[in-house]
Amino acid sequence: MRLVKLLPRAEIVMISVSAVLFIGCGKAPSTDAPAVNAIQVEALRKEVASLKIKLANAQSRLDSLREQINGGGASLSNGGMSVPEILDELIDIKLSSKNRRSVQRRLSYLFESLALQGDAAVPLIREFLNKMEDVDFAVQREGESDEESKRRYSRFRATLNFSQPPTLRVGLIDILAEIGGDHAEAAVAELLGTTARGFEIAYAAKTIQGWLGKEAYRDEALAAAHELLLDPVEAVGGNHFDRVSKNYLFMVLDMYDDQTFIQSAQGMFINDDGRIDRTILDYYEDVGKVRALDAMVQAFRSGRVHEDDMDNLAEAASRYAGINPQADQLFRDIMTGDQYNMETKLDAIRSFTQSDGDASTPGVPQHVLQARLNLVNTLQYDESDLMGKGMQLLALQLEAQISGERQDERKMRETASRLFRDMQKRESEERRSGQRTPSGQPTIIPAP
Repeated sequence: MRLVKLLPRAEIVMISVSAVLFIGCGKAPSTDAPAVNAIQVEALRKEVASLKIKLANAQSRLDSLREQINGGGASLSNGGMSVPEILDELIDIKLSSKNRRSVQRRLSYLFESLALQGDAAVPLIREFLNKMEDVDFAVQREGESDEESKRRYSRFRATLNFSQPPTLRVGLIDILAEIGGDHAEAAVAELLGTTARGFEIAYAAKTIQGWLGKEAYRDEALAAAHELLLDPVEAVGGNHFDRVSKNYLFMVLDMYDDQTFIQSAQGMFINDDGRIDRTILDYYEDVGKVRALDAMVQAFRSGRVHEDDMDNLAEAASRYAGINPQADQLFRDIMTGDQYNMETKLDAIRSFTQSDGDASTPGVPQHVLQARLNLVNTLQYDESDLMGKGMQLLALQLEAQISGERQDERKMRETASRLFRDMQKRESEERRSGQRTPSGQPTIIPAP
């Protein structure tokens, strides 16, 4: 009997939304009339998009209920729970390894019940989000201490893809997007300006983009990310999401392809131990590209970077050799500088032959290959210097790439790789013995 009573309610939801859609979308506003206001047109467009989402959600729930009736499944009725009751139960949820499955089913039910409340749920969801409280739905293993749990999550990497909400606040962001409408939109937008958690800013930005479009709330999301990157706030009682908050904030910059933070990031690029921040390097490579080259080159030349990270910088900067004079000069310095180890040189060469810094176009264009060949040909080495032989092989490889002779290219590449590996092995042996011998100094021929 309870299931039979629920079906008409779902049908009423769908029919009501359909009626609103019909009234709102029956006739498109005439943009030719001089009295049409652009702001009103945009508001109507957003309202229509929100109503369509509601209709799709109502149809999905109705289909699910029909399947349960036909299959004799259990009722999904919310039993008359109010929004405060649903939120109270969500707040008190406790997951463990023993009750995981049953509690996760209950969580899905409670979130679905909250979505069914529609606009009536928005003010209370907004009120809860403004309290800056949260419930972590991570499962702590039986008998596991807090320290053991932290160690288990120590290798956690930033992600925004979850099969179920990992926290209550993230689940509520999802519900606001599902409910839709101006009030729900305002609640998520408000979160961007109030939360001090990078994870929530990134999740809210991703949700808004999927809901309202890629450029929606761009300024607000970026302002929030910039502020927390420059002046981080420690989350009291934070979890593994908060541990990688900076990664999430740079994820926001990536979402909006924001290059305005390149110079600010430069001050955070090298830590006190001389190690470079991989998150910032990824931002420079993925978003900054050639505009971030100056920051990478300055870091390389600063004398502050640990030797083990020089190869990463060399690889990133060498992608722009043949395109940018600054990258050309850095490549010359790396190949001719006795202070740079073979690993750094090899990573520069690998990037030099395989990438032009544009991931959207595979390989390297011929005109860039030609510029790189010209660059290699400006270098001359003493006859006793094996690096000179390596550069000759590299030049032959580039010539084969330009002419399209794949067999010759492969042959030169394999021959050069063997030579460079031998040089790297020799360098390692010399380092272990403490008897590294400086190579012959090259002569730089000015480019024509």
